[in-house]
Amino acid sequence: MSDASQLERLDPESARILTLESAAITGHTFKVAVMEPGPGAEPIELEELRRRVTERLGHEPRMRQRVELSPTDGGGPAWVDDPDFDLTHHVGQAEIGDGVDRERFLEIASEVMAERLDHARPLWRMDLVPLEGGATGLLIRIHHCLADGVSSVRLTQAILWDEGPAKAPPPPRREPRVEKKDGEGHKRHPGEAARSVAALPGALARELRPSRSSSPLDRRIGRERQIAVVARPLEELKRIAHGFAKRLGSHVTINDVLLAGIAGGIRRWLGHEHLEAGRMRVQVPVSMHHQSEGTDELSNRDSFLFIDLPVHEPDAARRLELINAETVERKDHGDAEALFRFFHGLSHLSPVYNEAMRLAAGPREFSLAVSNVPGPRDPVHLLGRRVAELYSMAEPAERHALRVSAISCGGEMGFGMCTDPSALEGLEHLARGLESSLDELSERA
Repeated sequence: MSDASQLERLDPESARILTLESAAITGHTFKVAVMEPGPGAEPIELEELRRRVTERLGHEPRMRQRVELSPTDGGGPAWVDDPDFDLTHHVGQAEIGDGVDRERFLEIASEVMAERLDHARPLWRMDLVPLEGGATGLLIRIHHCLADGVSSVRLTQAILWDEGPAKAPPPPRREPRVEKKDGEGHKRHPGEAARSVAALPGALARELRPSRSSSPLDRRIGRERQIAVVARPLEELKRIAHGFAKRLGSHVTINDVLLAGIAGGIRRWLGHEHLEAGRMRVQVPVSMHHQSEGTDELSNRDSFLFIDLPVHEPDAARRLELINAETVERKDHGDAEALFRFFHGLSHLSPVYNEAMRLAAGPREFSLAVSNVPGPRDPVHLLGRRVAELYSMAEPAERHALRVSAISCGGEMGFGMCTDPSALEGLEHLARGLESSLDELSERA
């Protein structure tokens, strides 16, 4: 056990994430990567991967630490070194033998995602899956208390990808700086604080307004998981955004295009499942990481926005127009920054903070969460094999039976969808609906 005076506590949000685990919730993020075959059409071998990770772990001390829930000093959860760290418990192989086809690979990925990480050890694991034709699949679980979406991209690059010109991009936006307290955070100008306080009432009114109607995604979930994936060229999504920006005379982002595509996909899924749409509101995480952070800063620093998904609207272009109008308004008012400061301020009052976060995460506040994390701009390689596909998954939550995540890598955007199939059927129809919806937007751009 580490000296109590030297213990590094989990930040309030990371500690709260641990409390969300249940019989149904495992608490980890999930990455799915597919590497091309090597020069001789050979897949990556387990010992090759273990050597790579061993070489890099010295630069990431957190990866050798576990969570001590009840330290001897009586304080909150803390990171402590694992004296029995053994890499074989963290880098393994999910499938032995001949390469599997794509359908079986996604089944294996779904099974692995449902498996809980061992809390007696550092909270991460990687599993190889040999694929047909000498390709290699890699399944990566990192607990959300260890790293959020942006941090997990940095961590994956630091531990896995070959050294070279391809770098993960900086975070998508710079965090408004927070007053320093207890050695945490970053100083900000007093004028920023005043503007943030002034903006807060409007932000709370716009964002935290419960719905009176139920969502078709409001289902209780169990431990089973099913995933589906879709990939599109990043340039196509940029072309759609640029085309609609000229048409609307507004700044249209790739994220607006993603949300419009998902709205169309859900509309098609609802029709296939003969379900009424009701009100469909999406939670969009907003990264509060800042560009000057070191690579060792792996804490959770997310805010969010709530956007109405116009699943009732039959016209693809009109869906994008409605979404863009909402996102522009939210950004103009600085809602994400105001909410970050609001919840950050409550984080030192644990019972109040936990209750506020519980209410904000309720099914009456939003139907599903959709995240978009920027990955490496240029192609990346693992042990000489190009990463041909990269997907990010987030698990569903109680009464939020669907999660959609997007991540870019080397000019491709990968969409990952996850549900509990006992709670929500027809995930494959949602994936096909997303593809059709993006096709419509591409034709109209």
